[in-house]
Amino acid sequence: MADGDREVLSSLPRTRPERRSAKRGARTPAAAARAAPTPKKTARPKPKAAAPREVPPSGYAVPRTRSPVNPGGTELVGTAIQALGELANLGSRAVRGALSRLPRA
Repeated sequence: MADGDREVLSSLPRTRPERRSAKRGARTPAAAARAAPTPKKTARPKPKAAAPREVPPSGYAVPRTRSPVNPGGTELVGTAIQALGELANLGSRAVRGALSRLPRA
């Protein structure tokens, strides 16, 4: 902008006018009484943080679980069979994809 130009907002007042518009009626005393601020409610006390669990004297202890960490023989065999099935599925997809790219005779 040039130095001589006035800014757009410079013609507006800095604060809003305090008197009400002529289109609106004067404020009634009953409305003023209703608009009185309500007293603030008392703040609830903040909940206290849970006390940290005591560390065993020997250091950190891993929490015990109900199920055994090492799977049994039947679970191990079942998981191995499932993994082999998934690998066979992936292998068959790869072979099909490679064969589909070969030129037809």
